[in-house]
Amino acid sequence: MIGAWDDLQRITESNELTSSPIVKARILLAMRSGNPTHLATALSKARSTLGSPITVSGTKGYRRSYDAVLDLHSIYELELIYQAITGSPTQTKVLRTALEARLDLTLPNFRVRESVLSMRRAAFSLGSGFL
Repeated sequence: MIGAWDDLQRITESNELTSSPIVKARILLAMRSGNPTHLATALSKARSTLGSPITVSGTKGYRRSYDAVLDLHSIYELELIYQAITGSPTQTKVLRTALEARLDLTLPNFRVRESVLSMRRAAFSLGSGFL
């Protein structure tokens, strides 16, 4: 996904789906644009869309809603990374510690960790000139 921003733009513009990959792609594109208002809108829509399975499953449906929790986890990390990229150098030091701790909170399997790390790589690729 890294570097194929034009393709990603075309896919998200022509697709009205609210699946997790499309929603995350819209956030990455908003981050890339550098427009804080656009990013805030994308994050708000993403939280509403990706959080709905948690609401539907209720308090006893954690296993069924883990993917939604993981999606919300990822978009929060995207927001943290964006803030660090556009903020001060001290934020990058705090970010590293926060990201390490957050990764430890996920299930220790390839499917989960690779998903989280892939989103991080994409987000950090946007700010390679800033970090």
